[in-house]
Amino acid sequence: MRLGELIEFLEKRDPKQVVKLGFSNPDSYRGYYDELMFEPTENITIGDMLKAAKSALGTTYHGYKGGEYEMDEWTRVWLSKYGTTGESLGLTLLKYMVGEV
Repeated sequence: MRLGELIEFLEKRDPKQVVKLGFSNPDSYRGYYDELMFEPTENITIGDMLKAAKSALGTTYHGYKGGEYEMDEWTRVWLSKYGTTGESLGLTLLKYMVGEV
């Protein structure tokens, strides 16, 4: 999934809904520095997840081992803790997060 798709998905949901496992804290992804990761976060609203996703648009992050990478709507997104590889953040996982599966 790409950042623009993630934002579009979240914009269509209730921003006040609290999800048991969501995400926050965008940063450069450990696996591919030009891609974006979000840290798993418990008990967070969809609105806060949307804020985190939107905050990454146009933001430049420092890669794990160097370099500067600006994120845009086409940037791939991952769910991962800082410094680790995680898993791709896609439609199925998002639907589980928001209780639609």
